[in-house]
This record gives sequence, C-alpha cells and structure tokens, in this order.
Amino acid sequence: MKAKTILRRGPALALVVAGMFAASMLTGAQAQTKQTIEHFTATAVNVTGAPDPLKIDLLRWSTDAEREQLLSVWSDKGEKEFAAALSKAPSLGYLWTSESAGYSVRYAYRTSMPDGSQRLIVATDKPLGSWNPQIWKPTGSAKANDYPFAVIELRLKQRGIGEGKSSLFAKVTADKAAKTIALDNYPAAQVVLKDVK
Repeated sequence: MKAKTILRRGPALALVVAGMFAASMLTGAQAQTKQTIEHFTATAVNVTGAPDPLKIDLLRWSTDAEREQLLSVWSDKGEKEFAAALSKAPSLGYLWTSESAGYSVRYAYRTSMPDGSQRLIVATDKPLGSWNPQIWKPTGSAKANDYPFAVIELRLKQRGIGEGKSSLFAKVTADKAAKTIALDNYPAAQVVLKDVK
C-alpha cells in the first residue's frame, strides 16, 4: 500500500519541484535585467545635513523619446505639468541619502563635454529632504528653490571624479542645444555634492 501511494505521489512531487525550479530561474532572469548599469557616490556639502553620503544607482538611461517628452513638457507647459509628467515616468534607478527612504530616479541623461569630461543629469519626482527636511536645508544665507522635484547635475572630469549641483540652489532650465533639462548657469551655482565618483 505504501509503495502504491509513493508511486502515485511521485509524478505530482516531480511537477512541484519542476515548477519551483522554473520559478527560481524566472526570478534569476528578472534580477539580471534589473542590474545597476551605473553607480555614483558623493558627499553633500553646503546643506544642514553635510557631510551626508549620497548614492545613485541607475538601472538604465532615459530613452530619446522619454527625454524629449519631458523636455517638451518643461518648455511648453512649465513646472507644474513637468512635475506631474515626471511622477508618471518610469523609475530608472534610485537615489539614496541617509534618509529613511530613497528616491526614484525618473530622468537620467549623460553627454560628453568638448574637454572630454562627462555631464550627467538626473531628476527625481520628489525634492531631496522629502523624508527628512532637516538634512537638505541650505546653510548660511543661501535661499533654496521650492521645486516639487529635484534635478541634480554632475560634472565628472576625465578621471571620473567631480562635483554636483542641484535645483535646491539653481534654477531648472531647458538646454535646447543638448536637448535636456539642466541647471541654469551651472558654473555660478553653489556646489551641493563633492567627491562625486
């Protein structure tokens, strides 16, 4: 009787094991497609939480169509509509600070500069400090912008080290030559991130 029961359960057990194996293979394949393609680290400066560590993990860059659509919304409809469009954009990665939660990166673009350096622009659909406002307040007499999102522009020299500035201090603009949103008058803006790698 026991032998008959085991024989009847054998095919069912094999089916369950095969299903578990297939599910684990699918999960592994999904994990491989969600790997980080770029990783940046930096330290916050000129804000109340400095020196706060910051990490950006990108899963992919914005497509040309995604970039052009957000640039068009910013140029034609303004800040409010841009914020709404940004919140509906797919998550391209994550930005992490010492706050309790991270931020979804909704825009990510990279271009090379004439001197060989790299210019990277990322945007999140929430301003930095959304989870802990005490960390991302300006120090001294600097006045912060009140955008409902964050735009960060990183400039990396040829050896891959640089600085970053953000929409906390700089105005957001449309850089029509580079076909991207960007920070207005980047050279004059206050540094927010140092030791960017």
